[in-house]
Amino acid sequence: MPETIPFADNSYVQFPTGRVNLAEVHAIFKTMPYELDYVDANDQYVWYSPNPWRDDDRLQQRLTHSVLGCHPDRVVPMVKQVLKMLHTGERDMVESPQVMDGHRTLIRYYAIRDQDNHYLGALQVTEDVEHICRLCEQDVFAHGIVEGQVVDGVTTASITGEDQSLEKSTKPDATTGASKKDE
Repeated sequence: MPETIPFADNSYVQFPTGRVNLAEVHAIFKTMPYELDYVDANDQYVWYSPNPWRDDDRLQQRLTHSVLGCHPDRVVPMVKQVLKMLHTGERDMVESPQVMDGHRTLIRYYAIRDQDNHYLGALQVTEDVEHICRLCEQDVFAHGIVEGQVVDGVTTASITGEDQSLEKSTKPDATTGASKKDE
């Protein structure tokens, strides 16, 4: 299916934190290394992120249908329970670690609420965390090297600049948590 990019002439989305146009919003969602799915307040599946690895045809067919119909029967009770907790405010986020296609995956469900705390829907964020788990298992943070970058072992913030030698000492910046080189 050819990619259709959303557009509106000279339209921007103005957020309190800045503005972006619709093509930029689309590109941001397409670039994120997560799968995002949005279910509205009526539990209808209404949006998904346009990532290249997703089955676009299958997801398009599910749009505007009940989210319960998008899941295998064996997990429908769990989906109902999650939605109930999000709807009622019992929980604002529910996590579900799983193994999918041989990869450790973390699925998070977030209640989306307006400024008056009214439930608008649920955002499902699915992330393959296999790479992160392997980094932790290799104790890479204790070693201080991640893919050729020196990492501050206290905050894990990358040290920028051309000189990234391990001999240079770093100390945490208590204000931001970022590290800076000793002068």
